[in-house]
Amino acid sequence: MRTIHKFEIALNKEIQSIDMLDPPQYLHVEYLVHKRSIFLWAEVPADLTVRRQTRRFRVFSTGDGIPDSARYVGTCVDQYLPESYHLYELLD
Repeated sequence: MRTIHKFEIALNKEIQSIDMLDPPQYLHVEYLVHKRSIFLWAEVPADLTVRRQTRRFRVFSTGDGIPDSARYVGTCVDQYLPESYHLYELLD
């Protein structure tokens, strides 16, 4: 059995680590204006005895250089400013 969990990603250029049940399937990325944060929804095993793995993420702005080893997760748009944010998982 699987379930969906929500994770908050701070809107900055720092590498952010999140412990997740393994393996996750990334479903949706959205920027919530009132929280000024990005949220990631991922489908994960419902069995809490499953191994957890620390995954590293980074938010990139349009035009930023993205490492070759980064895997695209999703893009979200600020509804009130001309900004979009691109979430990548850092694999190295």
